[in-house]
Amino acid sequence: MTIKNKIIALMISLIAMPTFALAKDGPYAGIKASKIEIDFATIDGFNLNSLIENEFKALDAHVGYNIGNGFLEFGYLNSDKGTKSGSAASGGVTITTTNFGYEFDGYRLGAGYNYNVGNNLIVKPFINYYDLKFTASGTISASNGSTTVTGKVSGSERDQAIDAGLGLDYIINNQSKIGISYSQFVDKFEDTDSVKVYSINFNYQF
Repeated sequence: MTIKNKIIALMISLIAMPTFALAKDGPYAGIKASKIEIDFATIDGFNLNSLIENEFKALDAHVGYNIGNGFLEFGYLNSDKGTKSGSAASGGVTITTTNFGYEFDGYRLGAGYNYNVGNNLIVKPFINYYDLKFTASGTISASNGSTTVTGKVSGSERDQAIDAGLGLDYIINNQSKIGISYSQFVDKFEDTDSVKVYSINFNYQF
């Protein structure tokens, strides 16, 4: 079984675990603000972190459904545009980026489980599947001694990945709650070594 199939099976088991429900079954909507830290890979000796911005702010608007203590979510994620000018060298070649912009947006499908720990606090393990479009633009030059080649770059591509994390929610009333969470990608985007997400969220149940 592939890691994605294993995680899909885990999503199903999370929402199916029987226990006393913390909230009524039904739909909810929410918003999540995140700081996303990407550790890019080193490709052919060039550290991409030196060339591309690797810290982003993102906003996630989502809808969900509570099923007992489990939940399912579907969200749309949109990052700010990170811009960086930098250089990296390998094998006598130096690559330089100038005002190189990088951003992403797309969709998220998540599932999790609510554990009541008392005092209106809920511990929430969760997993998410992402389908995002990454867009890059800017100027790249490559030099080897006295020879330099410069070109404009503009384009986008889609990629998919999966993260798993833990959240802590505070119940304001029967309909509203706020929370914080941390997650790390277990099935990573291409050309990344790790991706970490720190978030604060608000949910309202109808």
